[in-house]
Amino acid sequence: MSVSNRTGPIANHKVLRCVAAISLLLLAACASDYQAPMDDRSSRLERTPPMIVVDGQSVPATPRNRPEIAAASSAGSPGSNSNGSVGAPATVVRPVTVVAGIGRTTISRSDLPAAGDQAQGSQSQGSQSQGSQSSATANSTRPAETLANAGGTQSGAANSHTVARGDTLYSIAWTHNIDYRRLALVNNLSAPYTIYPGQQLNLSASGVSESAISALPDIPASPAGELASGTGQRPQAAIDARRTGIVTTRQVEGVSWQWPADGRMLSMFSESGSSRGVDIAGVQGQAVFAAADGDVVYAGSGIQGAGNLVILRHSARHLSAYMYNRRMVVSEGDRVRAGDKVAEMGSGPSGRDMLHFEVRVDGKPTDPVRFLPSR
Repeated sequence: MSVSNRTGPIANHKVLRCVAAISLLLLAACASDYQAPMDDRSSRLERTPPMIVVDGQSVPATPRNRPEIAAASSAGSPGSNSNGSVGAPATVVRPVTVVAGIGRTTISRSDLPAAGDQAQGSQSQGSQSQGSQSSATANSTRPAETLANAGGTQSGAANSHTVARGDTLYSIAWTHNIDYRRLALVNNLSAPYTIYPGQQLNLSASGVSESAISALPDIPASPAGELASGTGQRPQAAIDARRTGIVTTRQVEGVSWQWPADGRMLSMFSESGSSRGVDIAGVQGQAVFAAADGDVVYAGSGIQGAGNLVILRHSARHLSAYMYNRRMVVSEGDRVRAGDKVAEMGSGPSGRDMLHFEVRVDGKPTDPVRFLPSR
């Protein structure tokens, strides 16, 4: 009994030592097959590059994080395509101009010019670009040159006017800013000064003396191809709607003038610009009055850009014109008194209701404000 009590603890200790020894042996046996987790050996892990298909052929991608592998690949490793592989260090992508817009092309660095060559190439390319631009400019100016040549031809033809139906000697002179009397003399017209459709009139103003112009009798107003009628009469519509009340007038160069419409002035006369008269504001249908006593020498819409136009002759030297009318109440040959209604106001090219009023002296545009009274 006493012997077993002494040997029990010893036996247990031996068992523990035996278990520890066996554990060490197991650990030693497993140590040779131990593998670190994937994250611990990622720096040594060799991954197989993915395959890229180009034009139906498989091309291996070139690793970018391993310079030595990339160099070996560019040096001609099996299965590699160093000249055209996508992502290779020898690949440069440049934008190129194509018909549909900006495209892409792949070239090798070996094809790139040196710095000096590149500069020369840039200069050469700039020269070619300038040449292309010059060519394009030349092409773009060809129509202008053609127009210029045509304009030269037209400029020669601008010295004559082909009479159209409805033209009067006065409307032709007004269109070309010349004196109607000079126009008649240059073309050797004599009483009754009839013109005909298709007739060519010379627009040259040279070779006519002032004495011959002053000696010319009154030229009747008649449309092309028609003989002037007898003494003109005042239209009843012009009389019925004539201006009433106190009217301010101004006597200038033997003519008593008044404003042709009630309204504020929108624009002034410009001798060097395109405005050869003044614009007077109003409303559609508002009465347009004769600015002075005179004869209706044109009433029609045959002059481009003038709308319904009325031209009055107040003396041998003075004409007045009333443009953009909605309706005219007079015709060629009619007599009017200052303040008689000659038309109803319409709208100008901009769409605004207005009257464009002009005065011609010896065929030349003159500032109407010189003749109209202050108000």
